Amino acid sequence: MSAKAVEIAMSLEDWLGMPEGPPYYELEDGRLIEMPSPRMEHQRIVFKLAALLDEWAARRDLGVVVMAVDVALPTGRGYIPDLAFIRKGREGVIGPDGKVHGVPDLVVEVMSPTTRLRDRYRKFRGYFDAGVEWYWIVDAEGLGMEEYRLTPDGYLCTAISGEGEVFEPKAFPGLRINLKELVEIKGPSSQG
Repeated sequence: MSAKAVEIAMSLEDWLGMPEGPPYYELEDGRLIEMPSPRMEHQRIVFKLAALLDEWAARRDLGVVVMAVDVALPTGRGYIPDLAFIRKGREGVIGPDGKVHGVPDLVVEVMSPTTRLRDRYRKFRGYFDAGVEWYWIVDAEGLGMEEYRLTPDGYLCTAISGEGEVFEPKAFPGLRINLKELVEIKGPSSQG
């Protein structure tokens, strides 16, 4: 199932007041977009990447990492990114409802077959228009990552990695991520 628009006119405040899903909806141009349920592989990547970023940020006292939380952007769009990061000193954008009311410093989307085009084009533009400084796209199928930084002329690609390569984001100097190692399933040895 791909993301599909639901023709219900809605404000950002109405969207924030919706009950928790499922189903889950994002808000774009005053329309609800029903989001398909993520696959296990997608959630595994999100979980492990969140744990890695959270540990990195916590050890350096950099800020807060959140997973799949409503983000109400000042442009009137409401997204549920896979991960978002808010720098220390900016935690006030996280409201008492646990949702982000404003612009995160970093947004991470893990592309799935059903969300690939929205993540790469619509949300890419939506995050840029809202002023999100850093945007990462994770290609779960191709095992690659891309990092974009906000500039006055658009997003500039500042880091990219392909399958088996190490991703070194400029947003977190010194952080190294090997997506292939991150998503490997490690279990008990089959040898007896």
